[in-house]
Amino acid sequence: MRSFVLIKPDAMKRRLEHVIINELKSLPCVIKQMKEVVVNEEIILKHYHEVIVRLDLPGFKDMILNEFKDQKVLILECESDDETLIQLIRTKIGATDPSLADPSSIRGRYGEDSLALAKTSSRMIRNLIHASDSVEAAEFECELWFNEA
Repeated sequence: MRSFVLIKPDAMKRRLEHVIINELKSLPCVIKQMKEVVVNEEIILKHYHEVIVRLDLPGFKDMILNEFKDQKVLILECESDDETLIQLIRTKIGATDPSLADPSSIRGRYGEDSLALAKTSSRMIRNLIHASDSVEAAEFECELWFNEA
């Protein structure tokens, strides 16, 4: 089983990448590959395509570009024999909205943003990290980021 993890620009700017990696290393998995990437428009729009279509929010595409384009991220491929790897990583990360995340999760411990604040600022929520939510997403995201970025 594999999972894709993206440490977002807000975490990179706060130099939390090593803290986050250490949190992930506490799980029964290995980091198979890791790469720092400067995000371009094409790859981030491919990554978020399904969300852009599903949410259909005016200005969402621009919010994504404002948050990611030309910013550094760290991408990781995690691997494990444990078939629940994706869920283990997502539990470790915590709820999408850091203000609602379990205090022991990455977002609960290190998050400084909330969905309410992001909405009032007309921007994406800054929640430090993204992880695949399915086997299919992990395959797509690993292929996209490690082969096209």
